[in-house]
Amino acid sequence: MKVNWGFGPPKDTDGGDTAPREKSAPSEQHTWTGGSQLATRVVVGLLWAALIAGPLALALQMLLPESRPVVRQDGYVDRIGEAAAVSEFAERAVVAWLETPAEESDVLRAYFGDLGLARPDIPWTTDGSAVAEIVKDDTGLWSVTVGVDATEGEPPADAAPAQTPAGEAEEPAEAGETPAAGEDDADAEPVQRVTSGRLYFQLPVLYVDGQMIAQALPSPVPAPGDFDQLTSAYDHGLAADHPAFARVANFLGAMLVSGDQASLEAYSSPGTSFRALNPVPYAGVQVDTIVAAGGEAPSEEPADGETAEVQANVTLSGSNGEQLGAQYSLVLQAREGRWEVARLRTSPALAEPVPIPTPSPAATATPGTSTSEGTSSQGPGPTPSDTPTREAGSDPAPTGSTTESP
Repeated sequence: MKVNWGFGPPKDTDGGDTAPREKSAPSEQHTWTGGSQLATRVVVGLLWAALIAGPLALALQMLLPESRPVVRQDGYVDRIGEAAAVSEFAERAVVAWLETPAEESDVLRAYFGDLGLARPDIPWTTDGSAVAEIVKDDTGLWSVTVGVDATEGEPPADAAPAQTPAGEAEEPAEAGETPAAGEDDADAEPVQRVTSGRLYFQLPVLYVDGQMIAQALPSPVPAPGDFDQLTSAYDHGLAADHPAFARVANFLGAMLVSGDQASLEAYSSPGTSFRALNPVPYAGVQVDTIVAAGGEAPSEEPADGETAEVQANVTLSGSNGEQLGAQYSLVLQAREGRWEVARLRTSPALAEPVPIPTPSPAATATPGTSTSEGTSSQGPGPTPSDTPTREAGSDPAPTGSTTESP
């Protein structure tokens, strides 16, 4: 009788083998002990590697040159965050200054501290506030110009009109006396006064370690001045039967109306990556005129590689039938005798360069005047010395979300 004790093949109880036995496979016990030895060798190897790596890393740290931080430490990023915080604070401060009545003037201390406040009983109402300009002047203060739609408060309908105190009479001004500011002059032209509209206020803000407070009360300032547009380079109109006219019209129709990517690529130069609007927001597009730059219209039979700058003036139609004008500045390139759209410009071609402010010498400070380089006392318009410190509102973002590069 053979008995299997769990280690190796069965054995005879009488000590004799009934048949010759082949060489048996390694026992289960041998397998366990072999795995344990392998694990021990791995652990020992890792320990030796750790012991060697420590001194090696220390040596490399001492031999290698000192590394420079990737993040700039000149304060540029910090000033961007500082400008954002100051902008938000100034906007809230100006709105609170306009909307807070006299009976609640204590809430303004969080913005203006102990500055003297003359508050109206009937405050203004505001809407649509936004920061129009923010600069850091040479004193280290932030100068913020806030624009807001403000409406002067109206007294209740049953309120009695203001009266002169009893026993007092208004006396005319004596000969040679200059009327006080704000008094009407019979010979002067009437001043147009508004009680509702877009108003602008300038506020100096002190920022120290995340803490902010206005250094003065808001100052009403003129609106930013108007600026004439630069001369466009587009000076020659294309006839409606010009081959380039139809190509541009079909390109814009595929991109804005049909949303057909295959058709869009058919009117594009090879290698471009224009994308159709998805979802399509317009029901129709009408190309009114196409104007080319360079003094003459593009050739009707162009040579391969020839380019042309054009601007398309279009009318977009919504699903409700309402119309909206738009303009596209495009670069056309000829291939196999036909014009194709090679690029959508982010800005139109200009016939004159964009003006760059020239540096001006710093003004000498005089009593009663400010040496601030941020904004002048005549309004919120920038000065050439603002350019290095301007944090926001410098350049408009490119328009046209469908613009692609070839």
